[in-house]
Parts: sequence; structure tokens; C-alpha cells
Amino acid sequence: MKIMVNGYGSQEPAQEFEILDREALEKIIDNSSPSQIYRQTFEKAYGYTHGGTAYTYLDARDGSIKTSWLGSNTFNHPFDSFYEIWLCSLTTGASAIDLDTPDDLLDDEEQHELRDYSGSIRDYLDEKHGTEEYEKRMENAIDWEAMEWEMDGEKIQEQLKELYSQ
Repeated sequence: MKIMVNGYGSQEPAQEFEILDREALEKIIDNSSPSQIYRQTFEKAYGYTHGGTAYTYLDARDGSIKTSWLGSNTFNHPFDSFYEIWLCSLTTGASAIDLDTPDDLLDDEEQHELRDYSGSIRDYLDEKHGTEEYEKRMENAIDWEAMEWEMDGEKIQEQLKELYSQ
């Protein structure tokens, strides 16, 4: 299917692009794993300490699922983003999801012990259980978040509607 995408103003004329039909994209979305999409997005977000958004999207041109990042107050050119159907997005920087918290990583007794400990949660777990325990618990916290997360079907349908109205 071919669509026309507008550039910026009259100085940049619209261009024609080819995308998959809506039914094909909906089938890909229906067959995708929400927990895997969340995990991909989280792993991208976890790598950024400054403000922005990590997101996983369905590429309407070829049906692939990709993950990317945009800094705060930035955006892609319409020719470079019209095909992105965002499936999951997570904020990075100061507003990011923080799974490195006592509630996520420690049992009640360990949380009580941590109050009197002068180091970080990671240092505490390394000292008490060995160096691999922190990573194992972080993986478990990410897995739990991923299993609880659900795609926003309404937002996805809005994006599809906008794409196919062009």
C-alpha cells in the first residue's frame, strides 16, 4: 500500500512511501509478546541517564519490531517517523522507572538490615550474598514488570488510524 507523507511546509513537498496493509500490522501486533516488547524497551531505557524516551515500535514499512531512543524535546522528521507504531515507551533520566529499590530487590528482613547499612543496595547484596545476586534480583524485577505490563490497544489503534488516513 502506498501513502503520501507531508514534509515541513511548502518548501518540502510530500513524498510517497510504501507500507504494509493494516491487517498485516494488526496481526503482527496480536502475535507479539508484550513482555518481550517491555523488556526491549526497558533495556534501551536503562542505558540512558539523561532525559528522554526509549520506545519500541512496529515498523509499518516492513513489519519489524525495533527499539529506539529520543532525547527530551526532540523529534524525528516526518519522513523518518511516519512508519513508527509505538508499542511501548519508557521515560529515561530523572523520571525513569527505578527497579533498584528495597521494595523490588529485598525481602522484609533485608530491608530492615539495609536501614543500618551505609552502602548501596548493590553493595549490600554483594556483601551478603555474592556479586551475582544483585544481577539475578534485577532480572527478576524486570521480568515481573514485563509480565505485568500490557500494550495500550487504544493508543495503538489511534496511531494506525492516523497512518492509514494519509
